[in-house]
Amino acid sequence: MHALTLARQRIRARIQSPSTPQAVRLAHGLAENGQGRFIPVLSSALAQDILSRGYDARTLDRVYANRVTREFGLMGRLADRIVLDLPVHHGLRERFEATVGEVCGAIVPALRRRGGEFRALCAPCGLANEMVEVARRLQERHPELLGRVRFWGVDLDPDGHLLPEAKRRTRDAGLDARFVREDLRRHREVRAVVEREGPFHLVSCAALSQTLPLPELAEQVRFYTGLLDADGTLLIDRWQAAGKSHVAAGLGIEIRCDREKEFHAMLRAAGLEVAREHPTGEGGCVLVVCRKAGAVPEAPRRTATPVRELVAV
Repeated sequence: MHALTLARQRIRARIQSPSTPQAVRLAHGLAENGQGRFIPVLSSALAQDILSRGYDARTLDRVYANRVTREFGLMGRLADRIVLDLPVHHGLRERFEATVGEVCGAIVPALRRRGGEFRALCAPCGLANEMVEVARRLQERHPELLGRVRFWGVDLDPDGHLLPEAKRRTRDAGLDARFVREDLRRHREVRAVVEREGPFHLVSCAALSQTLPLPELAEQVRFYTGLLDADGTLLIDRWQAAGKSHVAAGLGIEIRCDREKEFHAMLRAAGLEVAREHPTGEGGCVLVVCRKAGAVPEAPRRTATPVRELVAV
């Protein structure tokens, strides 16, 4: 029995070696966890990304693009489509559309009303997907305003490859964007930007709520609220229970759902008021639009605005 145990340990170590193909290692992990029936979904490049890296910036880039890859032939494309169509991924794409719509909806009236420039921060910024889409829409519908918008993005960028790509994308989109490589909990470089340039008119913290437990998230929200202009806007997402998916469970996709009452209390404690929310049709994601407490109210807008209406901003 001792010899059999040693043999199993050697086999396991060999399978988990970095030299072993990733798909083999992931399949072995599913089998060991009693999820062997989900091994066929590993034909999806996106599924492999989720299992190996989680929802990092490049995984989100694949989800937002909503395009199958050709890495693993026909079966790979079919598996990719199954994974892309999971409710959680519909929710992420709707969050993306709602975020872009809200950013554009803040930029256009602000610049027309007061002139000057519009300063926005994305924390985390990932590959600058939202920034690039904002630039595209402004170029298409309000090209005279694009040159007056300034973006900053902050991200940890562990391997140092993320922010250079984000910089290239925003440059190609014609957007004035600067990037800070910093752990979002450190604050030093971002605070220096505000001291040098002035407060932000908008801060987007979309995707931040899934990386931190509520008490730590509260600290971050208080910090970013302090960087806002007197009538600034903060965007953040929360998640609520939605329909379950066996494929999502097999891939280990777990979305933390904070109670709405506790989440709103956290925002109020940070000095914010909820202006409106945009629940997605699937996946349970809700984009929350906040204003600094005591700010001049916006013109009345219906709450829970469907994403398809925001796209037209």
